[in-house]
Amino acid sequence: MRVAALIFEGGPPPGDSLQHEIRRLRRAVTLDAVERYLGAGLSPVFLATNDPELAAGAADLGAQVWPTATPFHFGETLRTIVRNIQADGIVYSSGAALPLLSDQEIRFLLGALEAPEPTVVVNNVQSADLIAWAPLSYLERVTEELRQDNFLGWLLREAGMERVLLPHSAAVHFDLDTPTDWLILKEMGLGGARTRQAMVANPWAAARLEQAAAVLEQDLPEVALIGRVGTGIVDHVNKWLRVRLRLFSEERGMKALGREEAGLVWTVVGELIETLGPERFFATLAEGCNACFFDTRPLFAHRGRRVSEWDRFCSDLGWVSEIRDPWVRRFTEAALGAPIPVVLGGHAVVTGGLWLLADRAIAGQPPAG
Repeated sequence: MRVAALIFEGGPPPGDSLQHEIRRLRRAVTLDAVERYLGAGLSPVFLATNDPELAAGAADLGAQVWPTATPFHFGETLRTIVRNIQADGIVYSSGAALPLLSDQEIRFLLGALEAPEPTVVVNNVQSADLIAWAPLSYLERVTEELRQDNFLGWLLREAGMERVLLPHSAAVHFDLDTPTDWLILKEMGLGGARTRQAMVANPWAAARLEQAAAVLEQDLPEVALIGRVGTGIVDHVNKWLRVRLRLFSEERGMKALGREEAGLVWTVVGELIETLGPERFFATLAEGCNACFFDTRPLFAHRGRRVSEWDRFCSDLGWVSEIRDPWVRRFTEAALGAPIPVVLGGHAVVTGGLWLLADRAIAGQPPAG
């Protein structure tokens, strides 16, 4: 079976310093992904992009570049490329998705595609970052408009494909979406050669992350997980670490299900913060917790609130003075002033990123007995 790889990476030109830095980092991790897929025997490897510098680097590695149009439409671009690929199956991801995916995990998904029945392999049921499927023709059975990739795996399953989940691991659940995700990667010293080199020049501070990560290495600390917390990370921490978790899991799949776009996101934690105020909320949380990992995106979308990418990312980094939204500024300042370390970020903060930190804590434990 011949399986191709397709990576989408690009977007509007960077408009501020944060976007410029993230574009620089994403170029590095995308080129590492191209090299990883080529090394794993996927052929051809396509890169769909509007970034000339990235396109040139990928072509030098041996990838086939597909220039994307403006305005960009995910579904139309995907269908056009897939119709022109000469292959039996395909592995799709964005450039910064699953940067730590191993050769063993790639072999697993390739093996799954060898099944006699039409098969789709995903890393996440509700909002997949990696989708592999065979035969390619099943994409034509998806009649809904595809504006983003999150729901593609679900729609292929509804089109009649057998769904297979990649086995749980840190790599399978770790995606690079926010500054905090990059800081976790930097803290762990992981990623491909280009990624690690790019991170050396990254100026962002990680003090709160380091403090919270150290709590995981303690004996029986209380750790709060807030946001789109999945069962996989909870099972992993409970199995391997002597940590007591306090869970507030809400609004999983809010993007893929269209809840955020429709203004339907609602969270108990959001109600508590609105009622108590962020200062009292964090003071109360600290009475029963030693650290907190907070996926703020459900909170920032609570009751239809719209928070810009700039403010979300500045909040992640603790750049209070740079935040334009007064409510987000107050919330972030309260988190920084909490008596316990609070890590702010997106989905990976309570899934793959936390998994990586937990694995490091596990490796540092003394042998049993």
